[in-house]
Amino acid sequence: MAEFAPVPDFALGPEIPESGYHVTELGGGAYGITSGMVNTMFLVTRNGVVVVDAPPDLGEALLVGIGEVTPKPITHLVYSHAHADHIGSAHLMARGDLKIVSHEFTARFIQESRDDRRPLPNETFTGRRSELSVDGQRIVLEYTGDWHQPGNLFIHLPEQKVLTAIDSFTVRNAPFFRLLFTPHVPAYFDAMDQMLEYDFETVVSGHMALFGTPEDVQTNREYLRDLRTAATEALREVDPRQAAAAAGVPDNNKQARLKVWIDAVVARATELMPTSWDKRLGGHDIFLADNLNTVAWSVFMD
Repeated sequence: MAEFAPVPDFALGPEIPESGYHVTELGGGAYGITSGMVNTMFLVTRNGVVVVDAPPDLGEALLVGIGEVTPKPITHLVYSHAHADHIGSAHLMARGDLKIVSHEFTARFIQESRDDRRPLPNETFTGRRSELSVDGQRIVLEYTGDWHQPGNLFIHLPEQKVLTAIDSFTVRNAPFFRLLFTPHVPAYFDAMDQMLEYDFETVVSGHMALFGTPEDVQTNREYLRDLRTAATEALREVDPRQAAAAAGVPDNNKQARLKVWIDAVVARATELMPTSWDKRLGGHDIFLADNLNTVAWSVFMD
């Protein structure tokens, strides 16, 4: 069994009670809610509640948590993107007058999935930007690029200074697999800069138990830059032919030679990463090789 470093206290967040959720007041009627593995937010308005996503890891607990804050009905459900791990419990909220809002690309993915747990949006927008006004509360939806999935949104509450950027990064923890499965690494790097252009004090990023700050975004951006620096240097140092020869790979086995080369690049890049990250981000040891593999291929091809 693989051995993993313990998660540092600063990366753990609040203990989750037996109810399966923990609610945090974010200010101005905005609340964060987490199961410990996923998190999201909701906004209480004059006449109802606007919810971002409906993660299955929260399931019914999301409705219970909202109900403990307010008896008001859920009037709007905003999909951050189409992935089922974030909206796979949306069917629990579905009713005739619920407005389900998303980008058109998200609606297209959901339609193709034919998943009854993810009801189709009934209000979509095209292009980069849309703005909701719910009981006088502004909710800005922006699609700035495919940093996680086509249609992924930054959801900004200007008055509350809350930015919801689901699957953008993991607060005080290293990014999950392949930089959270980004389809285009340069867009993922750009997203960190784009996030810091918003006026916010709290960021809701979708996973684990913590809600972050602009400083947490800056830390993730610094981590990404170190990943890229290490991968770039490793690509320069590691010779494909020497790596194949050291591993005894025959000349005619091109696939094996490619695999051995990139594994050697990742191994060297791991050595080049600053050791300080062991104490700055939880899960650094768990996802380092995976993230370096992703960044190295991007440096090589993009």
